[in-house]
Amino acid sequence: MDGMSVLHVYALPRAGVDDELLEMARSCVPLFEDYPIDPQCAREDGGAGLLHLTLEMLADAPAADYDPGAVRELVDALTAELADIAAFTTQAGPPIANIAGGVLDVWPDAQAVTLTERVRTVIRKTRGETALQHSTGRPHLSLGYAYGEVSSDRLNGRLRNEITPRRAPLRVDRVHLLDVTWAFDGGLGGWRMSWEPVAEIPLGG
Repeated sequence: MDGMSVLHVYALPRAGVDDELLEMARSCVPLFEDYPIDPQCAREDGGAGLLHLTLEMLADAPAADYDPGAVRELVDALTAELADIAAFTTQAGPPIANIAGGVLDVWPDAQAVTLTERVRTVIRKTRGETALQHSTGRPHLSLGYAYGEVSSDRLNGRLRNEITPRRAPLRVDRVHLLDVTWAFDGGLGGWRMSWEPVAEIPLGG
């Protein structure tokens, strides 16, 4: 529904920590200009923009239906569950274009998968099985979302030939509970996301 917001748990790259990754992501943006892809990464200001690694979406109710007590219960449960998960560094890349838009796969992915499963455990315990209706597939960061259809062959060729380096480190030492909104952009011809921070939960207590 246009403008409805839903709680999500993300891992977010950060300026000053993941600068190599952010630079690689920004270097992809000019290559998207001739394609129906809405970039999620900031191009000019050095920040991360909307670049993110989705861990899980809470699909049982809109964010507005979560009262402060429910949010507090969720945050406390995440804090307890992730207290024994150590911070880790993995790699993101290479950039590829597919039906969804532009992505950076995360590899090695074992620790990211474990983190995702622990987040899902918390959601299952606090909100029930119906809150888990979302699958992100293999761990990845979304560089941009597609809002139309076009062959990605030429774009993938340019991403392969022009983006160097093709992988960069991603440091994951916290997760973010965010109130994520999708709104239809008539001028763009597709959906655009935005978010408001709700809580930040460190790994390892």
